[in-house]
Amino acid sequence: MTDTTLWRPHLRGRPADGPGRELPRREDTVSSGAGTGVVLIRPEDQVLQDDIARIAVAAGIDMQIAGDAAEALRLQPQTVLLTPDFLRTAGHRSLAGLRGTETICVGPESAALWSDAARCGMDRVAALPAAGAWLAEHLARRNGPRGRVVGIAGTFGGAGGSTLACLLAQRAAQTGRGVLLADVDDCGGGLEYRLGAEGIPGLRWPDLADVRGTLNPEQLVSALPDVGGFSLLTRPAGEPVQEGQEAEVLPSVLEAARYAFDLTFLDLGTCPRPGSLVLGHCDALLVVLSGRTQLLLAARSWWGSLQASAPDTFAVVRGPFGEGLDEVRVSDAAGIRLAGYLPCVRAVAAAEDRGRLLELRRRRFRRALARILDAVDPVPGDA
Repeated sequence: MTDTTLWRPHLRGRPADGPGRELPRREDTVSSGAGTGVVLIRPEDQVLQDDIARIAVAAGIDMQIAGDAAEALRLQPQTVLLTPDFLRTAGHRSLAGLRGTETICVGPESAALWSDAARCGMDRVAALPAAGAWLAEHLARRNGPRGRVVGIAGTFGGAGGSTLACLLAQRAAQTGRGVLLADVDDCGGGLEYRLGAEGIPGLRWPDLADVRGTLNPEQLVSALPDVGGFSLLTRPAGEPVQEGQEAEVLPSVLEAARYAFDLTFLDLGTCPRPGSLVLGHCDALLVVLSGRTQLLLAARSWWGSLQASAPDTFAVVRGPFGEGLDEVRVSDAAGIRLAGYLPCVRAVAAAEDRGRLLELRRRRFRRALARILDAVDPVPGDA
């Protein structure tokens, strides 16, 4: 069990200041007009119920109130709030149905609060009044918009999927988005070296190897290295990768990332295969295509085998081009929608070798990256 009162989330937006308006004492639904998904199992203490209701209003969420665990589950909540008095009287059989649903024990600070929560296997504890602000922010995040996960894959001939992933993460962070860049390519050299991030403290993939179950989004943000304005999750440069090391924890990491970040970019390496588990977690896929004819034909064959199981997919084309080709002809030949053309800049390879990729300043890059980013994560209201 994690003491989440010690952490502050990295939020897209913050809940309203203060506890909100006074509520009727016997309402069964606390409505603020935005979102659903939180259920409170009715406590014996009406004052405590009113305190929790004010927190729900401050979070800007709708909170349903249930009489017991069975009624709470019928409402299909994302989060169930329970109080110590309920935990002391509930049997393990009644609580078993809550597994897989986030559970938070809420009550006045006391030794019994923590012992009851630990005994019943609660996910989190919010000790009031100190944790009231944290709980409001946490509920606002859990019931707010969730971030997108975008996979980025190279095809053949060193097309530059990792390079694109790094540059897109930097560009997205510059627009004010919360961004995570994660390396999930077992055969790659890792992103740490090309970004010059070896000396930046924070968690790497091996540190998460023993994690099971849900991850706290706020703690994930706090624990990861910050590189160029975005968070990075990779492996130490040059270290061997144990087979399946990241596969087991990846679902938990991505679930937490959707709550913690607006965008998560996954460096998939070269040509993920049909049935790849990581593709099932992606909302979109960016495929980097070479403009050379032979490599384009190989990419077209690969795409034909992957297409049926791929998410929404876009092509990023890189030069130089073979005779008679341009970015439109390349994407048409591959059968993948064009997101944009990334210019071939000779300085990239040298910058990566020195760990200074993010220091590149190329106006053509900036314009191209903006177009590609808009294709996979358009900002509402933009033309």
